[in-house]
Amino acid sequence: MTQRSDVARVLLAGVRLTMGTAGLLAPGLVIRRLDIDPARQPGMRYPLRMFGIRTVLLGAELLTPDTRRRSHAERLAPVVHGSDTVSAFLAWQLGDLPRRAGVMATAISAVNLVLAVVTLRSRPPEPPPRRTRALLRLRSG
Repeated sequence: MTQRSDVARVLLAGVRLTMGTAGLLAPGLVIRRLDIDPARQPGMRYPLRMFGIRTVLLGAELLTPDTRRRSHAERLAPVVHGSDTVSAFLAWQLGDLPRRAGVMATAISAVNLVLAVVTLRSRPPEPPPRRTRALLRLRSG
């Protein structure tokens, strides 16, 4: 793995662990950072906690020494962060988030998306599964 992909992977894991922990343990703080009054919209705590646990688990997978699990997390990351970026942008444009909060959420998600793509694109190609290698040997031999 290249140094650039390691840096991007660790940065992405750090953002995920920080944001996920905040959503899980301090959803009221995150709600206020989004310029939403938690007293007026207490139901926001529920999706933020769901977001939080998902994000913590994904961040932890990026740091695991188990290369199969880490590789899986790296392949999923662009899909997850692409979806987050689109969702944040739509929430901002549809007025579900105030302008400042919408810009901030979209920017954070877009940076995560860039980190995810850099991580994925910098990985060396994976060898085919053992079953595929055995079939290739049978066909060529």
